[in-house]
This record gives sequence, C-alpha cells and structure tokens, in this order.
Amino acid sequence: MTKKKKLYQIEWKIVIIYCILNAFFNNYYLQTKIPSYGGIAILFFTSLLILYFKRILKNIKGNNISSIVSKILLMFVFSIVWVFILWGQMPWSSLIVMSSIGGIFPLIIYFVLQKYKISTKSLVKAIIYIYIIYVICYIIGLCTLPTPLFGYSPDKTLEEFADSLVQRGVIRLAVPGADFVVLIIFFILTRYKDKKIFYFLLIPVAITLLMRGTRTPFFATIIIAFIYYLWQIKHKWIIVFIGIVIYICSGSIYQMILDSDSDNAVVKYVQMTSQQVEHSNEKKEDIRIEMVRYMLTEFNEENPFRIIFGNGVPGYDGHYSKIIEKLGDNRKYFPVDTAFTTIYVYFGIIGLILYIQLLWIVIKTRVTQEGAFAKLYIFYLYLISPTNSALVFSGALTLGIALYIIQQNQIKNQVH
Repeated sequence: MTKKKKLYQIEWKIVIIYCILNAFFNNYYLQTKIPSYGGIAILFFTSLLILYFKRILKNIKGNNISSIVSKILLMFVFSIVWVFILWGQMPWSSLIVMSSIGGIFPLIIYFVLQKYKISTKSLVKAIIYIYIIYVICYIIGLCTLPTPLFGYSPDKTLEEFADSLVQRGVIRLAVPGADFVVLIIFFILTRYKDKKIFYFLLIPVAITLLMRGTRTPFFATIIIAFIYYLWQIKHKWIIVFIGIVIYICSGSIYQMILDSDSDNAVVKYVQMTSQQVEHSNEKKEDIRIEMVRYMLTEFNEENPFRIIFGNGVPGYDGHYSKIIEKLGDNRKYFPVDTAFTTIYVYFGIIGLILYIQLLWIVIKTRVTQEGAFAKLYIFYLYLISPTNSALVFSGALTLGIALYIIQQNQIKNQVH
C-alpha cells in the first residue's frame, strides 16, 4: 500500500467514524428507528478512555499541552467518583452524559491522534470533508421540513422552526458539526494570508456559519477573523485609519440595522441582541449574571469540598440532576449557559485553574502557519464562553483535535 493511499484511508476513516458517532448528522431514521443508537458513542469514548488511561497517566507531568489535557481528563474521571460520594449518582449515569458525542470524554481524541501520529494535512482534509457533508446534510434537512431527514430532533415542532425563521432569519436544525465551519474559516484565513484572492472562499463558508442560527459563534468568529486580518497588516497606520472609519460609521450603521425590515440573518442577530440588552436594562440584572452570582455564592452552601472539587456532572436521574433541573424550571438558571459557570459548578476551583492554565499554555505556544488556525479556534472557544459551554461540552472533540494540531505544529525555541 502506497503512503498516499494510506493517508487517504486515514482521512476517510476519521470522517466515517465521526459520521457514525453523531448518528450521521442526526439522521431521522437512526434517531427514530434505533432509540439506543446514541450508545455507540458512549461505548466508543468509554473504551478509548480505558485503553488510553496509561498514556494519560504517563503525560501528566510537565507544563505542556499533553500534560494539561491529561489533568483535565483525570479530573473528569475523578468527578465520576466524586459525584457518587457527594450525591449518590451511579457511575453509569455519569458515563452516559460524559461519553456521548456532545459530552466531555471525546477530548480523549487528542491522545488517539498522538499515538497514531496523524498528520495535520490528513486532519485538515478530514475537516474539509466533514464540513462539506455537514453543509449537504443541512441543506437536505431544510428541504425535508417539517420532519428533517438530517438534523432531526424529537422536541422540535413546525411552530418552533417558523419562530426561529422570524426571530433569526434562518431555521435552526439540530445538525451536529457546526464547529467544523468555524475551523474552515480560520483555516482559509491563516493558510492563504499570502494569497488573499482565496479569501473569497470565506463568503460561502460565512453563509453556512449564518445558517447555524446562533449569534455568539457568528460574531465571535467575525471578531477573531477581523483581528487576525488586522494583525497581519504590515503598515500599522492602515489599522489606525480603519479603526477611525469604523468608529465614525459604527453608530449610523448600527441604527440602520435596528431600523431595517430585512429578513437577513445578520440584521436579525443584531436586532435580537439589542432587544435583549434593552430588556436586561429594564430589569435589575441580566439573568446570566444573576445565575452566576447564585452559583458562586449560594449553590454550594459554603461547602469547601464542593467549592474546590465541584459537584460533578449531573446524570439523567438522581437527586443531583433533579436539583439542576429545578433550577432551570423555577429560576431559569442553567449552568451550561456559560462555560466557566459549568466548570465551576461541575469541577470547582480546580477545574477553573486547569482551563485557565490550558488557555495560558495555548497563548504561549508558538505554531507554524499550518497550525495557526487551530490556535484561533481555541481562542474562539474561550471567547464564546460567556454565553456558551462548547469549551467543555459539545466542543470537546474539536477541542482535542485543535490541541493536537497545535502540539504537532508548535515551534520549539532551541537554546544553543
């Protein structure tokens, strides 16, 4: 078998495994005809965790990416035991939540890629293939409404789809894989910074990002992309000029968007945000800030062990999960609304320290141009953290891939 053919097979193996694990982008037939299909991902990531546990322990020493990933994974494992001691939650209940495709154990993919020394080139091709499949599945999902063939969610009704279209300008489907759109944007931005003609590719990719129907990921991606673009400009006076123009025009543009009757998704995003800000100003405090204060000061009942080690991840049943559920039903407090609230409630101060340390290590790690897009993706996950928990849940798989690419493409300073 030639090396080229072997690499080709690796790329498609990654794609096929990903498709299988997320029920082929939430395929209607798999979701309805095989209710226990989600157990495949749970079994897969639980098995990987067991198989790679020795490798996790071997990499725990040091102050590098592999070390911090090991510590975070061990923290996850410890939380299974801790939540059982603290709340009596059965280990398998924790594993069901933590090992799903949107759980936290998919971070183990970092060590799988490391063991087999998968090249960045192969991973980039796999990311591109998954992105293309994601777009195709999303379009098919839209064309097959009200019961989408892909992106199926049993809780979604036609009225909710219609409401999403009115509020956001797009229809939100439960199609997994949206983070690959962000990865593609950063890849184009960094890979072709010397051949900016290819930046035209960002237009169709940005449209697919709009199709996702979420504001924070869209604006966070645009902000990071814009800052990166300005950072590459050699003549800094141009940056100053652009800043002045934006400052002068921003007020008028913002008001035009607010007064617009357009159904454009960007317009809808801005108008929704403005309405929420006005609504928050009418109230004494934003619901997220109110929730964060409660979680930081009252939820742990001044129990030092819960403050330090957290409470663990709530499962599908048990006293602990019911408490979390009641907070959502009665007060509209959802720990997963923000990443750092999620980390604190589930993993305590130790969790916050580890995730802050992870960011610091990523910032310090210099990478080649080939791996720069992965570093931007990590910044993106942290930037959306105030309104999103993808850093911990849902984005654990792509987080592991990005961290591996950074580790593989790091530039080591040699002391002569």
